[in-house]
Amino acid sequence: MSRRESRTQAFQTLFQLEVKNNDLSIAEAVNFIKDDKDEDDIDLDFINWLVTGVKDHESVLDEKIAPYLQDWTLDRLLKTDRIILRMATFELMNGDTPEKVVINEAVELTKQFSDDNHHKFINGVLSNIK
Repeated sequence: MSRRESRTQAFQTLFQLEVKNNDLSIAEAVNFIKDDKDEDDIDLDFINWLVTGVKDHESVLDEKIAPYLQDWTLDRLLKTDRIILRMATFELMNGDTPEKVVINEAVELTKQFSDDNHHKFINGVLSNIK
């Protein structure tokens, strides 16, 4: 599985956790991926690192993101946008993927899962964070 597909799976897992209001453990959510895909086709280590990292450091990520929202608060953002910003910020702060790639992947996720033109907002926020 490519990193792009892994990020998509991580996003969907985080979205599921957000919608379920943490009634589901991270391990249970990641296991849904494992049950749904051929284990050879997925990068569970990367997905687990990203999902666990975002959930474990949510407040730190939110503090990092908040100053760049310009007249917005995290609570007012769409869940999809909030999750994508957290994922990308975590990866920018802790990963070894080039910043441009992380931002581009976040923009692509936004185009796929969020409203029209929100990708511009995500790109601007992440460009300022980096």
